[in-house]
Amino acid sequence: MFGVVPIPLWMLGDSMFVSVPDGYGGFREPVEVSPVRFEEEQSASDDAHRSADAGGGTVFVDAANSRGAFEIPVGSRVEIGGVSYVVRTCQRRGEFGSKVHHWELVVS
Repeated sequence: MFGVVPIPLWMLGDSMFVSVPDGYGGFREPVEVSPVRFEEEQSASDDAHRSADAGGGTVFVDAANSRGAFEIPVGSRVEIGGVSYVVRTCQRRGEFGSKVHHWELVVS
């Protein structure tokens, strides 16, 4: 049986700093998870004073190639390229037995 191939390094061009909630209303010190892939998205806003929302997107964290990778809790703060986002969802992908292939984070 063949092993599952990690997300290739050439596709993981971003770095991310993660601050998880501390359980007391604040956040723990940020830790780096790198490399990751960030696919940024922005959509039109219904607000008459803005033409677009603040943006967000999907972050791909590879279990094998992203140093410091872990399942990031919803509500955590992440910083990518100097921009701060909140993790809205974290989905495990490609589970094989007890191993996860990667996580997909929706951030905004």
